Amino acid sequence: MSETGAIARTQGHATLFLDVDGVLNSYPVTGLRFLRERRKKARAWAFELHFRPRIVRALDRLVETHNVDIVWLSTWSHRCTEELEPALGFRHTFDVVPMPDDSFNRFAGDPQVWWKALHMREWLDEDTDRRAIWIDDDLAAPVTHEHFADAYPDRLLMVAPRFSDGLTTPQLRDIRAFLDRRTRRQRRAARRAHLLTPTPTAEASTSAKSSTDAPASPVEASASAKPSASARPSTDGTTPSGRPTSDDDSTSSPGTTAQDTP
Repeated sequence: MSETGAIARTQGHATLFLDVDGVLNSYPVTGLRFLRERRKKARAWAFELHFRPRIVRALDRLVETHNVDIVWLSTWSHRCTEELEPALGFRHTFDVVPMPDDSFNRFAGDPQVWWKALHMREWLDEDTDRRAIWIDDDLAAPVTHEHFADAYPDRLLMVAPRFSDGLTTPQLRDIRAFLDRRTRRQRRAARRAHLLTPTPTAEASTSAKSSTDAPASPVEASASAKPSASARPSTDGTTPSGRPTSDDDSTSSPGTTAQDTP
């Protein structure tokens, strides 16, 4: 079974709702920290963004290797697909939940009013089998975080990065763990089994290569070394076709240089 197939067997489908500012963009990041975190600059919606390409690649990879869909849930609305995805270098394009009014995130501390909270509650209540990951720096608001943690303890993973840091590698590990329905003990056992699985040794690889590179038998070698009738020159100074030999016979065909020949 392929690695991707094994992953699919142990994961349940989930939808990842993704914010932009404070998650992907942590402007401003300056000085040595910008270099140390290997950030890059981009422009979208007339703003300068400071982002980490490896986080973008990790989200793309998450869609490719896990049973998860990504949906933009941001005040950027349709600019996420129109400007942000190409600016940050996403390989995939995702659906968008548009902001319904001009309230932005003013009510992030009130789960009964904040437009993102209203959408998430409606989406989760529509189907009790749905599972979601919600990444938004505004989830640090205590009342909102507590409300959703109490209402959906098993079906919703909330990730609240610090605005100055954005989404981090440890948080990505938490997301992968949520997608993997095995218990922690089962995951550890699987990792242990993988580490104990023998891999082909260098000696075995060398032996296999040697067997494929073994010389042919004397009869085969003699037959392959013996020139064919069409390749043997005539003793009378002509080719088998009767055309006189010349210096041009050793050169490449017209229009082909020595560099062009394989």
